[in-house]
Amino acid sequence: MENFLKNGTVLPHGLLSSNSSSMMAGFNKTYRNTALRVGMIIETYPVSSDKNRTHLTTEYDVLVFEQNEDKGSTLITYKNCLSSDGLGSIADFFEKTLRTNKISAGKKPKNLKGQNGSAVLILCLDSMSEKAIIVGFFPHPDRKTNLKDKEPHLEGEYNGIHVVINSDGSASLTFKGATDNDGKVVDSSQGNTDVKIEKDGSYQVGHKTVTQRLDKSGAASLTADGDISNATKKNFNATATESINLTATKDFNLTSDKIVASAKGSASLACEKLDIQAQSEIGMQGSKFQVEAQSLAKIKATQIVLDGMVSLGGQGGQPILLLSTMMMGIGNLGIPVISQAISGYAVKVTAQ
Repeated sequence: MENFLKNGTVLPHGLLSSNSSSMMAGFNKTYRNTALRVGMIIETYPVSSDKNRTHLTTEYDVLVFEQNEDKGSTLITYKNCLSSDGLGSIADFFEKTLRTNKISAGKKPKNLKGQNGSAVLILCLDSMSEKAIIVGFFPHPDRKTNLKDKEPHLEGEYNGIHVVINSDGSASLTFKGATDNDGKVVDSSQGNTDVKIEKDGSYQVGHKTVTQRLDKSGAASLTADGDISNATKKNFNATATESINLTATKDFNLTSDKIVASAKGSASLACEKLDIQAQSEIGMQGSKFQVEAQSLAKIKATQIVLDGMVSLGGQGGQPILLLSTMMMGIGNLGIPVISQAISGYAVKVTAQ
């Protein structure tokens, strides 16, 4: 091929020559891409997106900071990358959505530092660049590690749910509320709610208004700033082998179709004022019945029936006349006579 144009311009020799090494490098880049590479999520395509190619799961564009042997590094975008599934079966799966970088939108960063997208590791399926798969994740340079020593420790967080497993076996789960790409809580009023399992097995869940604790010693408690409600469609049973104590600083209300209380020993009731009302009968039975009032005892009814021997009045009191009471008196001649009371009866009397 001649290396000059019709106007006489001479073309550089290298412009028309072929470079076999460059051709091989391009081939290897496309079909022999075997290196493990680190990059950052810059775009997300859910299965509902028209740009999603496989429609199997969410796909991502990954901006890779690529170093090719001893040549200079460059930025290359791997399009529509799948993320590996944690379990990989129909019945068992573990899916998650990766965060997309929002700091350098429209700009290409120089490295991972200063960005807030997910840092990922990719490999190419069948060594083909068009089949890049996210196989793992890389520690983000802007997040400080929580691993302090060589003792067993696990800690993780996803969208404000923080999980910790300590070396002593204790564990906790904290709900802080949804977070942004920088890990900051979007709405602080959502959290915190803590679920804790202590090293002895004691369990506690709570937030600023309610706390429930199940202690390994056997003690259990529920504390709330507001109301506590329990509802069941059938029976509600509470059993204690020792005492049951109920305390209300204000009213104690009990409503039921029928109330049955049974005590094997004695029973006592103390209050400032006691009112008992019944729509029909009130029945009380006992081998001995005693009523004592400090000032006044009053019984009012249209009819009062006392069945049995009745003692009325205190020691040394005067008898109260009956209509059939017979009296003995002295006649004019000093002879005893039988007489009958004819007046002085009291409708209401005070006997002593």
